[in-house]
Formats: sequence, C-alpha cells, structure tokens
Amino acid sequence: MPGVSVVIPVFNSAQYITACVRSLLVQTMDSLELVFVDDHGQDNAMDVVRQCLQDYVGPKTFRFVKTPVNSGPGAARNVGIQASSGEYLCFVDSDDTLTPDFCESLYTAATQAGAELCCCDIMIGRQTYENPDPSDKRQFLRHFVSYFTTFLYKKALLVENGIFFPPTRSAEDTCFLTACILASNRIVHIKGAKYHYRLNPNSVSRKRSRQRASQRLSSFRHLSRFVRSHGLLRPYCVELTWLFLKKGLAMSLRDLIVG
Repeated sequence: MPGVSVVIPVFNSAQYITACVRSLLVQTMDSLELVFVDDHGQDNAMDVVRQCLQDYVGPKTFRFVKTPVNSGPGAARNVGIQASSGEYLCFVDSDDTLTPDFCESLYTAATQAGAELCCCDIMIGRQTYENPDPSDKRQFLRHFVSYFTTFLYKKALLVENGIFFPPTRSAEDTCFLTACILASNRIVHIKGAKYHYRLNPNSVSRKRSRQRASQRLSSFRHLSRFVRSHGLLRPYCVELTWLFLKKGLAMSLRDLIVG
C-alpha cells in the first residue's frame, strides 16, 4: 500500500501540467501513487502527462482513470478516490505545483500524531497565506477558507464516514473539507507554504453565472444531508449557519448578480 495517493484531475491544462507533474516526480517521498483522472478536456493535457512520465524510472507508481464524460473537478476527484490505494490522499489541481517535501512532511506529521488530517500553508501567486488552526473546529469554521488542497486526508476517514465531493461544479471543495473537518478526531497543522496555487484567469472557480449559483446551493444541500445523518448539526449549528450564509448564500447571490 502506498503511503500517499495523489489525485490529479486533468482538464484543459496542457499549458501548465508539465510543471505540475515534474513537482510530483521530485517528491522526496517514494511511497507515492499518482492518480491522473482524465475529465475529457479539449486539449492534449493527458498526452503531455504521458510524455512527462515516459522516461521516469523510480519507485513512484502511476494510475490513469477517466470520468464517463466531462463531469467537473468534484466528480473527477471522486473517481480518483475510488481508484486510489494509498493510506492517505491529497488532491492537486493540474495547474498547481508542490514543494518537493509536501507529501513526506505532511505524511510524517500525520502518522506521528495519529491524525486523520494534516495541512500546511499555501502560496497564491507570490503571497503566502496561513491556514486557520484546523484543530479548533469551531474557530476553523468561523474563519473558513477552502485551501482543501493543502490537506492530507486519511482514506479510512473518507470510507468509514461516506465522505465524497458533491458532484457539482461550485463549492464542492468547501463542502468536502467541512465534512472531513467535522468527522475527524485529530488534525495537525505544519508551518510553511508547501502548496503553490497558480492564479489562472480561465479557472472554473472564477466564472460567475446563474448555473454556478444553483450548483453552489446544491453542494450545501449535500453538506446538510451529511451533517444531519452524522448528528453534527446540533453541536455545530452556529458555525455551519455562518458558513452557509458566507460561502453558500452570499456567494450565490454574487454569482446571480455578476452572472
């Protein structure tokens, strides 16, 4: 069993994906499985991935899977989760990069602490941003920012609690991370920006429309069903209400107005 499976949805990222793949191949952790999920883009990004990997010789393993049709990043990540075999999982967008010690540092911290989740900080453009302390769940939810790609997730946490991404194209990351935070027993945070997020003006997350507003609200309905079925609504009612008002309703209204 690999220590970490890295799930990479691939969609229209041929321009940037070489840097992403190279940052994965130089990871200092050898017990690594790279799961590339083809989400049926219009460019040759998957061909670029295979070209990057063709001369690799080493202990890291690769897996290639597909969504049935173009389904969006949440559904693509779900396919990657199902195909993965690692003890822990992480998710990397195909236009982003990792520092060489990302997987090893988070895995070491998580296993030493017996944690189901471990996160680091993030660099967006040239600016470093710190994650709120996720070990204080109430505080984290009050100051929520969905840097979900900075987290390492124990796969057993997802399987045992039935956690997966809402199959939508908006706020699916927010709702997934919230479910993981609430279901976990131990979370650790290490300092340092080990995930580098590329500011991409063509990113799906930057597009506003009425459909996007509807998708966002659908994601939060998915989260609502999860917290109710796991008995988490009552103990976190205030924080979840605030999260919905901030990340669900307010941003849906913005999508409607701008779209």
